[in-house]
Order: sequence, then structure tokens, then C-alpha cells
Amino acid sequence: MQEADDIPGAIGDLLRLGLIASVDLAAATAVVHCGEIESPPLPWLELAGDFRSWTPPTKGEQVLLICPEADIAHGLILRGINSTRFPPPASDDSHQLHGKDGLIIRVTADGLEITAPGDVDITGNVTITGDLSVDGNGSITGDMQVDGAVNADQDVTGGGISLKSHTHSGVTSGGSTTAPPQ
Repeated sequence: MQEADDIPGAIGDLLRLGLIASVDLAAATAVVHCGEIESPPLPWLELAGDFRSWTPPTKGEQVLLICPEADIAHGLILRGINSTRFPPPASDDSHQLHGKDGLIIRVTADGLEITAPGDVDITGNVTITGDLSVDGNGSITGDMQVDGAVNADQDVTGGGISLKSHTHSGVTSGGSTTAPPQ
């Protein structure tokens, strides 16, 4: 039986605060410094079922090392502890993912917002239900189906022909109209 004086030490062996010292992306493991103690390469916790995630830890990130039976060799890295180096990215009740260089994916009661610092490439099929607003430039490669109105404040160009300023040859000026496109 454990002596009462040993209980704080035993708990300290089970749960240890530390900092990520290095990350091995290929092995999905990281080494944690807990004061003077360095862990062996250990897995970090991720979503690992039908819906999986991949968000590797960052060197210097504060973590909690969980050591079953106080055995650091079989430890697990629990992430998500904010620190001075990695402060909370928001202070509201929305759900957000923040990436390097300003990427933000934010889910609110009103919908989904993606803020990207530069080019964002999406490969595969994307279905958007609801209103879509693009601030900045966008590019679509491939076919697009729009069920609903398309409105533009400026010109629309298709096949190099301007919707606003194209002209038709062979038409006499006056009150006549041209035939529909064929």
C-alpha cells in the first residue's frame, strides 16, 4: 500500500506538464521535456475514428503528459494548453481553427468562414448550401452548377466575351433587336 507521503509524488509521475521538444511527423510522435526529464518519442492524442484529424504539435507547445501506471515510456501527449507563446486565438463562442500565416476556419451559428492569407486550393467536390460570399479573388477549374441567380456588380466574361460591353456585327443601329444566341 502507498504511504500518504508518497501520494503527491505518485500523482506527479502520472501527470506531468511539459513542452514539446521535437516532433517526428513520419512516426506521429513527439518528445516532451518535463523539467529535467525527457520522454521517449510518444504519440499525441488526435481524432482517430471515422473522422480523423492531423494537427501535429509545435516545438515549444505546452502539453500534459499522461503516464499510465507512472511509466513515462508508455505515456500519451495531451495537447491544447494555451500559453504565453501560444495564446487563445479567440474569445467568443464560435469554433475556430487557426493555422500558420493567418489561415482561419471559423464556424458560427451563421455559417462557415474561411480566411486564407493567400491561394487556397480545394481538390475534389465541394458543395456549398446557403449564401456564399468571396472577398478577394477566386478561381474555379472545372464545371460549376448554380441553382439560383448569379448577380455581379461588375462585368461578367465568358469565352473572352464581355457581357456588359460586347458588340454584334451586321446589325443596323436603331429600334431593332438581335435574335437570341444560337
